[in-house]
Amino acid sequence: MSGEDRPWAGDSPAGTWGTVRTRRSVLAVARNMTSAGRLLDVLPMFGSDLRVRTLFTTVEGSAFDDGLDVYLRAAGARTIPWAQAVATRFDLALSASANGDLHRIDAPLLLMPHGAGHNRLLRTGNGYGPEVSGLARSQLVRDGRVVPAAIALSHQEQLGRLARYCPEAVTVATVTGDPSFDRLVAHLPRRRRYRRALGVPDGLRLVLVSSTWGEHSLYGANGDVLPRLLAELPLDEYRVALVTHPNIPLHHGELQLRLWLARERSAGLTVIPPERGWQAALIASDVVVGDHGSVTFYGAALGRPVLLASSGREAQELDPSSPTAELCGVLPRLDRRRGLLEQVEEALSAHVPGAYDRVTGRTLGNLGHAGESLREVAYRLMDLAHPPGSAPGVPFAEPYGAEPAPASFLVETWAGEDGAVTMRRFPAAVTRPLDGEPRETHLTVDAEELNRRLLESAAVIVHRDGSPEWAREAVRRHPGCALAAAVVDGRRVHVVLRRDGREFVLGLPETSQVTDVSCLPSALYGWLVSERRAGEPPSVLRLRLGAVEGRVDVTPVRP
Repeated sequence: MSGEDRPWAGDSPAGTWGTVRTRRSVLAVARNMTSAGRLLDVLPMFGSDLRVRTLFTTVEGSAFDDGLDVYLRAAGARTIPWAQAVATRFDLALSASANGDLHRIDAPLLLMPHGAGHNRLLRTGNGYGPEVSGLARSQLVRDGRVVPAAIALSHQEQLGRLARYCPEAVTVATVTGDPSFDRLVAHLPRRRRYRRALGVPDGLRLVLVSSTWGEHSLYGANGDVLPRLLAELPLDEYRVALVTHPNIPLHHGELQLRLWLARERSAGLTVIPPERGWQAALIASDVVVGDHGSVTFYGAALGRPVLLASSGREAQELDPSSPTAELCGVLPRLDRRRGLLEQVEEALSAHVPGAYDRVTGRTLGNLGHAGESLREVAYRLMDLAHPPGSAPGVPFAEPYGAEPAPASFLVETWAGEDGAVTMRRFPAAVTRPLDGEPRETHLTVDAEELNRRLLESAAVIVHRDGSPEWAREAVRRHPGCALAAAVVDGRRVHVVLRRDGREFVLGLPETSQVTDVSCLPSALYGWLVSERRAGEPPSVLRLRLGAVEGRVDVTPVRP
C-alpha cells in the first residue's frame, strides 16, 4: 500500500466511526504544559488538510505533568494514553521536549525546542551537568541510534553546539527558524487590541514582569520586585502584569500562587494565565522586567526595553555559550537599591530599537519563514505532498481581562497658587517607600474597602454609588477623615468637609480627558492641605494626573 493510500492508524478504523477518511496520523507528544503549548502553537501548519489527523499523548515521567490532560482537553485536543500511543503505528510524531522514552514511539520523530532555542544545562541529581538540554547525547541517542528522524533548530548557531554535544545527530538536524517568534511578529498589528483587553488605557505604559521557574528565577530569587513595582509606579501612568512559567503553578498549585499574589492582585496586578495570553501581553507591553526565560528573550527580540531582575548565569544554569547567557550579560540589571520608577523610566528613555538584535539574532534564524520550513520537514517525514499555498494563520487567544482597578490609594499632591493640582496615585494595598521628597500625601479609601485599617486611616472616603446624605453621615461616622464624597454620575461628585460641614459639587466638562471622577475629591483635598488653606477653593481647579490634564469645576452647595 502506498503512502498516499494508507488509512489512519488510530484507535479505530477510519471507516468504522470516523467522518473524514484521513491518510496520515500524527502523534503530538506532550511532556508538560510548556511543551504542549509549543505543540499547539505549531499544529496550524497542517491547517485545513483533511488528509492529516492529530492525536495527543502525554509522555510519562515529568514532574510537571499535573493537569496536562485537562489542559489538552480544554484546548479541544483528542488524547490517548501513553500505553496506547506506543503500541500504535503513526506516520509522524512531534515533540517539543527531548525527555522521556521517545524511542518507544513507532513513528518518525520530529523534535523541536519548546522555548527560545536551547539554553539550559541538563539537570543532574546534584545540580547541572555539562550537556545542554535538547542537544544532549544522553537525550538524543538510545542504544547507539539517534532517536529523532529530524531535529528542528531555530538557528545555525545551535547546529554548531549540537555538533559539539552530539555529533551523530547533526545529519538529522535542520535549521527551520522559530515559528512561535514568527507568530509574535505577525500579531504585532494587534497591539492596541490586546492593550484594551488587558485594561491598559491609551497614554499608560504596561510593564510586563516575566518569571521562568526555579530558585534562580525572578519570582524565586527576587519576588519582592512585584510589590515594589506596584508601590512605586503611579497607577495613572503605569499598569503591571505578570507572566509566570507554567511550572510555578504546577509545582506549588494554582491556589497557592493566588494566595501568594493576593496583595499584589488587590493592588492592580494582572496575572496572565501561563497557558493563555502571554503572547498578547508581550505584544501589548512597553517594557519587560524579566529573567533568563524565553519570554524575556522574545521581549528583547521584539525590541522592547528590558530590565533583568534575575539571571541563571550566576547559578551556572545556562550554557555559557548560549545566546540567552550572552543576552543576560548585556541587558541592564535592575538595581534593587535604587527606586524602580526611575529605572523603568531610564530603560524607556535610553532604549535604542534593535539594540539586542545581534544577540537575539543568534537564536532567531530564517525569520518570517519558520512555519513553512517546519511544515516542509513534517510533510517530508510523512511522505506526503503538502497542500499548495501557505498554512492559514491562527490568531492568539485573547488575553484574560485585567483585575479590577484598585479603589483605595495613597495619593501624593502638589498644589500651586494658581489652582493647579498635580496628583499621583499608588495602590494602598502595598507599602510605598519613603524617598524624602517634600510632598503632601493622604489616603483615599473606597467606602466598600474590606481592610478596616485603611478605612479608619483615610483622609478621604469615596463612595462610587453613594448620595449626598451618605457623605454627610460618613463624616460623622468616621471622625478621622477630612472629607467624604459620593459619586453622583460619571462627571460629578458631591463632597462634604468634616471640619466645618461645607459642601461642594466637583464636576468635569463633557470633553474632559479625566475619566475617573472618583479622583476629584483628592484634588480638592490636595489644594486644601497645601499651605493649610482655610478659605474658599477657587471655582476652577486644574488637575494634572499622569499624562492627562483637565479642568475641575468647584461649585459650593449653599444650605
